[in-house]
Amino acid sequence: MDPIFASIEQTPFSVWMREDLYAYFIALIFHSIGMALLIGGGIVVSLRGLGVARNTAFEKFRGFFPVMWFGAAMAIVSGLALLIGYPAKALTNPLFMVKFACLIGAAMLVREMALRLFPVMAPGEATPPWGRRLAIGALVLWLFGVAAGKLLLHTYTILLVS
Repeated sequence: MDPIFASIEQTPFSVWMREDLYAYFIALIFHSIGMALLIGGGIVVSLRGLGVARNTAFEKFRGFFPVMWFGAAMAIVSGLALLIGYPAKALTNPLFMVKFACLIGAAMLVREMALRLFPVMAPGEATPPWGRRLAIGALVLWLFGVAAGKLLLHTYTILLVS
């Protein structure tokens, strides 16, 4: 894999991401905002699945999904820029895959809640036990995904191969 990492690290875009005074940090800011929109919306929907704001119709939370999609797009684009800047740093760290697995799993659980709970939940109605389990699972995965992402900064063993 080292030759692949080295070839990516030597591209003009990768060099620019690492050496420009602002490029990496601007990408990091956009990544943080995108993750906040995605995860923040997911946490709000998950909390509603747990029974918070019980008097609010679950259907009203459908408006969070376009914001979450926009955040996901921002996070993906900026995350790819960050990845191209330091491919070996991310792709040799097992926490990188843990982050992805947790965030994808949480998003799938929130989607499942939306598909199964939105049509059946009336305001004031208690969440069924299976819905609460989905919400708890999503909240745990959001938390682990964020923690893994934050730990990436401190747990890498390889920064660059070239």
